[in-house]
Amino acid sequence: MTWTPKLFRAVGNRFAASGGSRSYSRRDALRFGATGAGLLALTAACGSGGSGGSGSEINISQGSGISYAALIIIQAKGWLEQDLPGRKINWKTVSGGAATRDGIVSGSLHLGVSGLGPYLIGWDAGVPWKIVSSLNDMPLWLVAKDPKFRSLKDFGPKDQIAAVSPGSIQSVMLQKAAQQQLGDAHALDKNIVAMAHPEALQALIAGQLAAAYTSPPFQFQAVEQGARKLVDSYDLFGPHGFNVMVTSEEYAAKNPDVVKSIYKNIARANDLITNSPAEAAQILSQAEKGKISPAEYQVYLTYKGIEFTTTPHGLLKLSAFMKEVGVIKKTPADWRDVVFDTIKGENGS
Repeated sequence: MTWTPKLFRAVGNRFAASGGSRSYSRRDALRFGATGAGLLALTAACGSGGSGGSGSEINISQGSGISYAALIIIQAKGWLEQDLPGRKINWKTVSGGAATRDGIVSGSLHLGVSGLGPYLIGWDAGVPWKIVSSLNDMPLWLVAKDPKFRSLKDFGPKDQIAAVSPGSIQSVMLQKAAQQQLGDAHALDKNIVAMAHPEALQALIAGQLAAAYTSPPFQFQAVEQGARKLVDSYDLFGPHGFNVMVTSEEYAAKNPDVVKSIYKNIARANDLITNSPAEAAQILSQAEKGKISPAEYQVYLTYKGIEFTTTPHGLLKLSAFMKEVGVIKKTPADWRDVVFDTIKGENGS
Protein backbone atom coordinates (compact mmCIF):
# COMPACT_ATOMS: atom_id res chain seq x y z
CA MET A 1 0.00 0.00 0.00
CA THR A 2 1.33 3.46 -0.93
CA TRP A 3 0.20 6.44 1.12
CA THR A 4 -1.23 8.95 -1.33
CA PRO A 5 -3.67 11.87 -1.05
CA LYS A 6 -6.29 9.65 -2.69
CA LEU A 7 -5.85 6.95 -0.06
CA PHE A 8 -6.09 9.38 2.83
CA ARG A 9 -9.19 10.94 1.29
CA ALA A 10 -10.76 7.50 1.13
CA VAL A 11 -9.99 6.77 4.77
CA GLY A 12 -11.11 10.22 5.85
CA ASN A 13 -14.34 9.91 3.88
CA ARG A 14 -15.04 6.53 5.46
CA PHE A 15 -14.75 8.12 8.90
CA ALA A 16 -16.84 11.13 7.89
CA ALA A 17 -19.56 8.83 6.56
CA SER A 18 -19.83 7.29 10.02
CA GLY A 19 -20.73 10.69 11.41
CA GLY A 20 -17.38 11.10 13.12
CA SER A 21 -18.23 8.40 15.65
CA ARG A 22 -15.95 5.64 16.90
CA SER A 23 -17.70 3.08 14.66
CA TYR A 24 -14.68 2.46 12.47
CA SER A 25 -13.39 -1.08 12.71
CA ARG A 26 -10.78 -2.33 15.14
CA ARG A 27 -8.59 -3.06 12.12
CA ASP A 28 -8.82 0.60 11.04
CA ALA A 29 -7.99 1.83 14.52
CA LEU A 30 -4.97 -0.40 14.86
CA ARG A 31 -3.57 0.15 11.39
CA PHE A 32 -4.06 3.88 11.11
CA GLY A 33 -3.60 4.78 14.78
CA ALA A 34 -5.18 8.21 14.34
CA THR A 35 -8.53 9.85 14.94
CA GLY A 36 -10.87 10.59 12.08
CA ALA A 37 -10.32 14.31 12.60
CA GLY A 38 -6.58 13.77 12.26
CA LEU A 39 -7.01 11.84 9.04
CA LEU A 40 -9.27 14.50 7.59
CA ALA A 41 -6.75 17.18 8.50
CA LEU A 42 -4.06 15.13 6.84
CA THR A 43 -6.18 14.85 3.70
CA ALA A 44 -6.21 18.63 3.45
CA ALA A 45 -2.46 18.79 3.98
CA CYS A 46 -1.53 16.10 1.46
CA GLY A 47 -0.27 17.42 -1.80
CA SER A 48 0.95 20.62 -0.18
CA GLY A 49 4.62 19.88 -0.32
CA GLY A 50 5.69 16.30 0.31
CA SER A 51 8.37 15.10 2.66
CA GLY A 52 11.47 15.58 0.53
CA GLY A 53 11.97 19.32 0.85
CA SER A 54 15.40 20.81 1.35
CA GLY A 55 14.48 24.36 2.31
CA SER A 56 15.90 26.65 4.95
CA GLU A 57 13.55 25.34 7.67
CA ILE A 58 13.68 21.95 9.35
CA ASN A 59 10.52 20.81 11.15
CA ILE A 60 11.05 18.12 13.79
CA SER A 61 8.47 16.53 16.08
CA GLN A 62 8.92 15.52 19.68
CA GLY A 63 6.62 14.51 22.52
CA SER A 64 6.23 14.68 26.28
CA GLY A 65 8.36 12.79 28.79
CA ILE A 66 11.95 11.91 29.51
CA SER A 67 12.09 9.76 26.40
CA TYR A 68 12.71 13.07 24.64
CA ALA A 69 15.50 14.14 27.00
CA ALA A 70 18.15 13.97 24.28
CA LEU A 71 16.13 16.27 22.04
CA ILE A 72 15.52 18.77 24.84
CA ILE A 73 19.26 18.88 25.47
CA ILE A 74 19.98 19.34 21.76
CA GLN A 75 17.60 22.31 21.71
CA ALA A 76 19.04 23.84 24.87
CA LYS A 77 22.59 23.52 23.60
CA GLY A 78 21.79 24.75 20.08
CA TRP A 79 23.80 21.92 18.56
CA LEU A 80 21.76 21.62 15.35
CA GLU A 81 22.02 25.33 14.69
CA GLN A 82 25.80 25.06 15.11
CA ASP A 83 26.00 22.16 12.65
CA LEU A 84 23.52 23.57 10.16
CA PRO A 85 24.09 27.34 9.87
CA GLY A 86 21.45 29.15 7.90
CA ARG A 87 18.77 26.57 8.72
CA LYS A 88 15.90 27.40 11.06
CA ILE A 89 15.07 24.50 13.37
CA ASN A 90 11.40 24.25 14.36
CA TRP A 91 10.48 21.80 17.12
CA LYS A 92 6.84 20.72 17.24
CA THR A 93 5.35 18.82 20.17
CA VAL A 94 2.91 16.12 19.03
CA SER A 95 0.83 13.53 20.88
CA GLY A 96 2.52 10.43 19.48
CA GLY A 97 3.97 8.46 16.60
CA ALA A 98 0.79 8.53 14.53
CA ALA A 99 0.96 12.34 14.47
CA THR A 100 4.60 12.18 13.41
CA ARG A 101 3.75 9.78 10.62
CA ASP A 102 0.92 11.98 9.38
CA GLY A 103 3.18 15.04 9.44
CA ILE A 104 5.96 13.35 7.50
CA VAL A 105 3.55 12.00 4.89
CA SER A 106 1.90 15.40 4.44
CA GLY A 107 5.21 17.29 4.39
CA SER A 108 4.51 19.42 7.45
CA LEU A 109 7.30 17.55 9.27
CA HIS A 110 10.72 16.60 7.96
CA LEU A 111 11.85 14.40 10.84
CA GLY A 112 10.23 13.26 14.03
CA VAL A 113 9.91 10.82 16.87
CA SER A 114 7.73 7.73 16.83
CA GLY A 115 7.25 4.82 19.17
CA LEU A 116 8.17 1.49 17.61
CA GLY A 117 4.50 0.49 17.32
CA PRO A 118 3.35 3.39 15.12
CA TYR A 119 6.61 3.22 13.18
CA LEU A 120 6.02 -0.43 12.26
CA ILE A 121 2.37 0.22 11.39
CA GLY A 122 3.42 2.97 8.99
CA TRP A 123 6.23 0.87 7.51
CA ASP A 124 3.85 -2.07 7.02
CA ALA A 125 1.36 0.21 5.26
CA GLY A 126 3.99 1.48 2.82
CA VAL A 127 5.10 4.76 4.38
CA PRO A 128 8.59 5.24 2.86
CA TRP A 129 10.41 6.07 6.08
CA LYS A 130 13.28 4.62 8.07
CA ILE A 131 14.87 5.01 11.48
CA VAL A 132 17.72 7.53 11.84
CA SER A 133 18.42 6.64 15.47
CA SER A 134 16.84 5.13 18.52
CA LEU A 135 16.48 7.47 21.49
CA ASN A 136 16.31 5.01 24.36
CA ASP A 137 15.18 1.75 25.93
CA MET A 138 12.52 2.24 28.63
CA PRO A 139 10.10 0.05 30.58
CA LEU A 140 6.49 1.11 30.03
CA TRP A 141 3.93 0.57 32.78
CA LEU A 142 0.19 0.19 32.91
CA VAL A 143 -0.86 1.88 36.15
CA ALA A 144 -4.16 2.04 38.04
CA LYS A 145 -5.16 3.94 41.18
CA ASP A 146 -8.48 2.37 42.15
CA PRO A 147 -7.63 -0.58 44.44
CA LYS A 148 -10.18 -2.81 42.71
CA PHE A 149 -7.85 -3.10 39.71
CA ARG A 150 -5.22 -5.69 40.54
CA SER A 151 -4.91 -7.44 37.18
CA LEU A 152 -6.40 -7.22 33.70
CA LYS A 153 -9.13 -9.63 34.79
CA ASP A 154 -10.62 -6.82 36.86
CA PHE A 155 -11.43 -4.59 33.87
CA GLY A 156 -14.97 -4.48 32.55
CA PRO A 157 -16.13 -3.19 29.16
CA LYS A 158 -16.72 0.34 30.49
CA ASP A 159 -13.36 0.73 32.25
CA GLN A 160 -11.33 3.17 30.19
CA ILE A 161 -7.59 2.75 29.70
CA ALA A 162 -5.64 5.72 28.35
CA ALA A 163 -2.98 5.28 25.69
CA VAL A 164 -1.65 7.80 23.19
CA SER A 165 -3.64 6.11 20.43
CA PRO A 166 -4.68 2.70 19.14
CA GLY A 167 -1.52 1.30 17.56
CA SER A 168 0.79 3.11 19.98
CA ILE A 169 3.53 1.03 21.55
CA GLN A 170 1.58 1.23 24.81
CA SER A 171 -1.51 -0.28 23.19
CA VAL A 172 0.65 -3.07 21.71
CA MET A 173 2.02 -3.78 25.19
CA LEU A 174 -1.52 -3.91 26.54
CA GLN A 175 -2.39 -6.44 23.84
CA LYS A 176 0.55 -8.63 24.80
CA ALA A 177 -0.48 -8.50 28.45
CA ALA A 178 -4.10 -9.28 27.51
CA GLN A 179 -2.91 -12.27 25.50
CA GLN A 180 -1.01 -13.56 28.53
CA GLN A 181 -3.58 -12.80 31.23
CA LEU A 182 -6.89 -13.08 29.36
CA GLY A 183 -6.09 -15.41 26.49
CA ASP A 184 -7.13 -12.79 23.92
CA ALA A 185 -4.79 -10.05 22.74
CA HIS A 186 -7.74 -7.92 21.65
CA ALA A 187 -9.84 -8.31 24.79
CA LEU A 188 -9.24 -4.72 25.92
CA ASP A 189 -8.93 -2.97 22.55
CA LYS A 190 -12.29 -1.23 23.00
CA ASN A 191 -11.27 0.01 26.44
CA ILE A 192 -8.53 2.20 24.98
CA VAL A 193 -9.13 5.95 24.86
CA ALA A 194 -6.66 8.17 23.04
CA MET A 195 -5.04 10.65 25.42
CA ALA A 196 -1.66 12.36 25.62
CA HIS A 197 0.46 11.28 28.59
CA PRO A 198 0.22 14.48 30.68
CA GLU A 199 -3.57 14.56 30.38
CA ALA A 200 -3.80 10.82 31.06
CA LEU A 201 -1.89 11.25 34.31
CA GLN A 202 -4.22 14.04 35.44
CA ALA A 203 -7.33 12.06 34.50
CA LEU A 204 -6.06 8.94 36.28
CA ILE A 205 -5.31 10.78 39.51
CA ALA A 206 -8.70 12.52 39.32
CA GLY A 207 -10.46 9.15 39.09
CA GLN A 208 -11.68 9.70 35.54
CA LEU A 209 -9.87 6.65 34.15
CA ALA A 210 -9.56 3.06 35.24
CA ALA A 211 -5.91 2.93 34.16
CA ALA A 212 -3.30 4.65 32.04
CA TYR A 213 -0.52 3.18 29.91
CA THR A 214 1.96 6.03 29.72
CA SER A 215 5.75 6.33 29.94
CA PRO A 216 8.47 7.80 32.20
CA PRO A 217 8.16 10.08 34.08
CA PHE A 218 4.35 10.01 34.06
CA GLN A 219 4.16 6.40 35.24
CA PHE A 220 6.58 7.20 38.08
CA GLN A 221 4.54 10.27 39.05
CA ALA A 222 1.36 8.19 39.03
CA VAL A 223 2.87 5.70 41.47
CA GLU A 224 4.13 8.56 43.63
CA GLN A 225 0.49 9.73 43.82
CA GLY A 226 -0.98 6.41 44.87
CA ALA A 227 -1.27 4.37 41.68
CA ARG A 228 0.18 0.85 41.33
CA LYS A 229 1.92 -0.89 38.48
CA LEU A 230 -0.16 -3.62 36.83
CA VAL A 231 1.97 -4.33 33.75
CA ASP A 232 5.66 -3.78 33.04
CA SER A 233 6.60 -4.05 29.36
CA TYR A 234 10.02 -5.46 30.24
CA ASP A 235 8.21 -8.46 31.75
CA LEU A 236 6.50 -8.96 28.39
CA PHE A 237 9.33 -8.50 25.89
CA GLY A 238 12.48 -8.01 27.92
CA PRO A 239 14.40 -4.72 27.55
CA HIS A 240 13.22 -2.99 24.37
CA GLY A 241 13.40 0.28 22.51
CA PHE A 242 10.74 2.91 23.03
CA ASN A 243 11.08 5.93 20.73
CA VAL A 244 13.02 6.35 17.51
CA MET A 245 13.88 9.31 15.27
CA VAL A 246 12.53 8.81 11.75
CA THR A 247 12.44 10.53 8.40
CA SER A 248 11.43 9.71 4.85
CA GLU A 249 13.89 8.13 2.46
CA GLU A 250 13.34 11.05 0.09
CA TYR A 251 14.20 13.64 2.72
CA ALA A 252 17.28 11.72 3.83
CA ALA A 253 18.52 11.46 0.25
CA LYS A 254 18.15 15.21 -0.28
CA ASN A 255 19.44 16.25 3.16
CA PRO A 256 22.23 13.90 4.27
CA ASP A 257 23.80 16.69 6.33
CA VAL A 258 20.63 17.03 8.40
CA VAL A 259 20.35 13.30 9.01
CA LYS A 260 24.03 13.07 9.96
CA SER A 261 23.70 15.97 12.39
CA ILE A 262 20.55 14.58 14.01
CA TYR A 263 22.19 11.22 14.63
CA LYS A 264 25.47 12.71 15.86
CA ASN A 265 23.75 14.99 18.33
CA ILE A 266 21.36 12.36 19.68
CA ALA A 267 24.44 10.25 20.43
CA ARG A 268 26.12 13.29 21.98
CA ALA A 269 23.12 14.07 24.18
CA ASN A 270 22.72 10.44 25.22
CA ASP A 271 26.36 10.40 26.29
CA LEU A 272 25.77 13.51 28.40
CA ILE A 273 22.72 11.94 30.06
CA THR A 274 24.58 8.71 30.79
CA ASN A 275 27.83 10.23 31.99
CA SER A 276 26.60 13.49 33.54
CA PRO A 277 23.02 12.87 34.70
CA ALA A 278 23.11 15.78 37.13
CA GLU A 279 23.91 18.21 34.32
CA ALA A 280 21.25 16.65 32.08
CA ALA A 281 18.69 16.85 34.89
CA GLN A 282 19.46 20.55 35.37
CA ILE A 283 18.88 21.23 31.66
CA LEU A 284 15.58 19.35 31.67
CA SER A 285 14.36 21.10 34.81
CA GLN A 286 15.17 24.50 33.32
CA ALA A 287 13.33 23.59 30.12
CA GLU A 288 10.28 22.73 32.25
CA LYS A 289 10.67 26.01 34.18
CA GLY A 290 11.27 24.09 37.38
CA LYS A 291 8.02 22.09 37.34
CA ILE A 292 10.15 19.04 38.06
CA SER A 293 13.24 19.60 40.18
CA PRO A 294 16.73 18.63 38.98
CA ALA A 295 16.89 16.07 41.79
CA GLU A 296 13.65 14.42 40.63
CA TYR A 297 14.81 14.40 37.02
CA GLN A 298 18.07 12.76 38.00
CA VAL A 299 16.16 9.96 39.73
CA TYR A 300 14.00 9.45 36.63
CA LEU A 301 16.93 9.52 34.20
CA THR A 302 18.85 6.92 36.17
CA TYR A 303 15.93 4.58 36.89
CA LYS A 304 16.89 0.92 36.61
CA GLY A 305 16.24 -0.39 33.09
CA ILE A 306 16.36 2.96 31.32
CA GLU A 307 19.16 3.25 28.78
CA PHE A 308 19.76 6.20 26.48
CA THR A 309 21.04 4.58 23.32
CA THR A 310 21.01 5.14 19.56
CA THR A 311 20.62 1.39 18.94
CA PRO A 312 17.14 -0.10 18.36
CA HIS A 313 16.45 -3.11 20.60
CA GLY A 314 13.56 -5.56 20.43
CA LEU A 315 12.25 -4.28 17.11
CA LEU A 316 12.01 -7.73 15.52
CA LYS A 317 10.43 -9.31 18.60
CA LEU A 318 7.82 -6.55 18.79
CA SER A 319 7.04 -6.71 15.07
CA ALA A 320 6.61 -10.50 15.24
CA PHE A 321 3.97 -10.10 17.95
CA MET A 322 2.20 -7.32 16.07
CA LYS A 323 1.98 -9.57 13.02
CA GLU A 324 0.78 -12.49 15.13
CA VAL A 325 -2.19 -10.51 16.45
CA GLY A 326 -3.05 -8.86 13.12
CA VAL A 327 -1.86 -5.31 13.73
CA ILE A 328 0.58 -5.52 10.81
CA LYS A 329 0.79 -7.93 7.87
CA LYS A 330 4.54 -8.25 7.49
CA THR A 331 7.70 -7.94 9.53
CA PRO A 332 11.23 -6.85 8.59
CA ALA A 333 13.51 -9.76 7.72
CA ASP A 334 16.32 -7.93 9.50
CA TRP A 335 16.21 -4.87 11.75
CA ARG A 336 18.77 -3.24 9.45
CA ASP A 337 16.17 -3.24 6.66
CA VAL A 338 14.28 -0.40 8.35
CA VAL A 339 17.15 1.87 9.43
CA PHE A 340 19.47 4.30 7.70
CA ASP A 341 23.22 3.80 7.46
CA THR A 342 23.63 5.96 10.57
CA ILE A 343 23.01 2.93 12.81
CA LYS A 344 23.37 -0.15 10.60
CA GLY A 345 26.72 -0.94 12.18
CA GLU A 346 25.32 -1.01 15.73
CA ASN A 347 24.30 -4.13 17.65
CA GLY A 348 20.51 -3.88 17.32
CA SER A 349 17.79 -6.47 17.41
